[in-house]
Amino acid sequence: MDKSEQASSVYDKIAEPYAKEFSKPSEHIEEFLDLLPKKAKIIDVGCGVGVDAGFMASKGFKVIGIDLSKEMLNIARQKYPQLDFRQQDIRKLDFPSNLFDGIFASCSLIHIPKNDVFALLENFHHLLKKEGVIYISLQGGKSEEVFVDELFKPDEKIFLNIISFDEIKDLLVKNGFSIVKKYEREPKSKNELNYTKLYVMAKK
Repeated sequence: MDKSEQASSVYDKIAEPYAKEFSKPSEHIEEFLDLLPKKAKIIDVGCGVGVDAGFMASKGFKVIGIDLSKEMLNIARQKYPQLDFRQQDIRKLDFPSNLFDGIFASCSLIHIPKNDVFALLENFHHLLKKEGVIYISLQGGKSEEVFVDELFKPDEKIFLNIISFDEIKDLLVKNGFSIVKKYEREPKSKNELNYTKLYVMAKK
């Protein structure tokens, strides 16, 4: 089991309490949607329990949700039965090129090993249409790979890739993206990991 699969297995165990705690759409999601054409096609990579996918669909966007956690997807399908959710490793997406107007990656790259992130972003660029937009939210700070106590199940450790802004900017630029928006904030809840919350939007 690699690090991403390890993280997914932990999410299988915490899906229900996670869904109760994180029931609101991700921060800055509307600003991401404002960068897209009406009825744009979006892939939500690491969609979890489907809150963001459901919100984007409610605004008239066409959304496909991808996640590796079976239990998170079970909740997503129960809550949003009209949407297309698929169990898949986001490192192995095999959609046609130039298919999506937007890629939404909220707290998904944080569970991808550093060695895999460049190829992942390269594929994201491949999947996006010209002028397509990517949203990435991260646990920011000093670049490192760590295993931390899972807040909803402290007897479990979960893998995290902590990514600095300079690091993600460099990876995006090398893969043909330009940064259009960036936000940072400090954690404000005991149910948030103790890292800077980093939000980046970039255009192909």
